[in-house]
Amino acid sequence: MKSTAILCTYNRCKSLAKALDSIATQTLPESLEWEVLVVDNNSTDQTREVVEDFWRRHSRRFRYLF
Repeated sequence: MKSTAILCTYNRCKSLAKALDSIATQTLPESLEWEVLVVDNNSTDQTREVVEDFWRRHSRRFRYLF
């Protein structure tokens, strides 16, 4: 089974990091393929950098769409 969680955000990089960390630390069945798509609504803060950091640290399960 494949699952995608979609998070929409705008200039909330600090709370976004907390939300992504919460998702990344969940225990899920090995059979579940999952990813998180962060949809950025024209943020001017460090949103992109936060998502790129999670992408590098967590087997590229986090994607970013501006």
